[in-house]
Amino acid sequence: MSSNRDLIEVGKFLFEIGKSLFAEADLNKLLPLALDEVIKHTKAQRGMIILYNPQGEPLIEVARDHHQKNIEQPEKQISRTIVNRVRESGQYVVIENALEEPSVDKSLSIRRIGILSVAGAPLRHENEFLGVIYIDNRDVAAVFDDETGKLLSMFAELISVAVKNALEFRRSELQRHRLESEAAQTALKLRQQNELRRQLVAQLAVSEGFNEFKGIKSAAMLEVFNLIMKAAPTDAPVLIVGETGTGKGLVAWAVHSNSLRREQSFVKVNCAGLAENLVESDLFGHVKGAYTGADKDKMGYFETADGGTIFLDEIAKSSVNFQTKLLGVLESGEFLPMGEVKAKFHKTDVRVIAAASPNLRELIAQDRFYLDLFHRLKVMEIYVPPLRERRDDIPELADFFLRRYAEKNRKTIHGLSSEIHELLLRYHWPGNVRELQHAIEHAVIHTDGEIIQADDLPRDVYQPSPGVITGTEGLTYAEAKKNFDRCYFSELLHKTKGNIAEAARLAGMVDRSNLRKMLRELDINAKDFKK
Repeated sequence: MSSNRDLIEVGKFLFEIGKSLFAEADLNKLLPLALDEVIKHTKAQRGMIILYNPQGEPLIEVARDHHQKNIEQPEKQISRTIVNRVRESGQYVVIENALEEPSVDKSLSIRRIGILSVAGAPLRHENEFLGVIYIDNRDVAAVFDDETGKLLSMFAELISVAVKNALEFRRSELQRHRLESEAAQTALKLRQQNELRRQLVAQLAVSEGFNEFKGIKSAAMLEVFNLIMKAAPTDAPVLIVGETGTGKGLVAWAVHSNSLRREQSFVKVNCAGLAENLVESDLFGHVKGAYTGADKDKMGYFETADGGTIFLDEIAKSSVNFQTKLLGVLESGEFLPMGEVKAKFHKTDVRVIAAASPNLRELIAQDRFYLDLFHRLKVMEIYVPPLRERRDDIPELADFFLRRYAEKNRKTIHGLSSEIHELLLRYHWPGNVRELQHAIEHAVIHTDGEIIQADDLPRDVYQPSPGVITGTEGLTYAEAKKNFDRCYFSELLHKTKGNIAEAARLAGMVDRSNLRKMLRELDINAKDFKK
């Protein structure tokens, strides 16, 4: 570029770019038009505009030659030495003869590309560095001079506002697309859940064992039903884990009723209620005379359930002796009735379903439950969520129990008051679905009207946490938490009639001494709850 360039020509050049700038708001269209004018007036062979993303990475937005054609693979046709120098200095840089310039004689990119003359200028807006305008020439040396650098700077200043606005628009569009994508994914997930629910409802309508199940709006229960239908057709052992009152027995019955063994026996065993001295007899039976009082042969649970399903409820409360006997029959598939002198082992074909509280793994860590037995039982594991984790199901469950007990007690009751619905959703339900069932039965029996009112509910539900539900204004988090703890443990002790061990179990506390310590801190005397 000549050093004595006519100012009129420069003005016309900038005017042409200005017209393009105001006529075209799309950055993808504006930059090629403007860059073509720069290449034309600087007598460059090629030009590029490089912008930097928020992570500081250079992105070549446009790369053109003097024929107004896009350059293929421009990242291989640019001198990064010049681009980096412009970025570091914040000033325009002009190399009239690259081969004779001492500061770039070691630049491999310039020698590889064969550049003779190169120039660049910074693109910035309000002290924010946006990118670099770059031009070069590979045929003629000294085609660029200091006036070229000034012209590039004027060009950069002219388009900087448009580039800044276009970049912000691009980022806002990306953000909008991201939010729309997230919303679409959420909507898709919701549709999939609704479709799964629809399919499950249709499936359950023709399936056995689901008559007592109500409330399948929550995602948590959808997962339970999905696992039931996967486990049912197999003979794999199933471990059902959940708190007291969540419906583990219903899950076990649903698995059996939809299995190939549904026409055979379903034998329920309460492991916590077995007499220690009769465990072997209860499980495997005995022959006449096996012990004092055994006046005839007796079939055990495994023989009774042969061909069907045996449901071991409260397996976590079983004795070590019970676990040893059970593990033996699960490993061998054989058992020996108590008192059988001929040592004639009986074959057994049963499917085992067990139920346990969530603290089973803690019992394993304490060596109170065999790890081998745990792994044999949990080939498939179904977690039944507590009611507080499936609050969406509470209204449907409450309405179902209301209809059941209104009919049972021959009462005409049209529904629950809006206040009751709020109370039911707010209460934490330590006894889960069973507690909700009993609460609605209590309300049906006590009501004298056709609409259940709040004071028809049991006191525990009607006034569950006066210090937490109301009166928390002005309290610190620590004070509100202490109020909640006091109400929560008072309710548990009321339920257990002051039995600390049972209260600790309901609270999921393995060591009851921790509960005793908390009661002392809360100034609660368990004896006050004994009746």
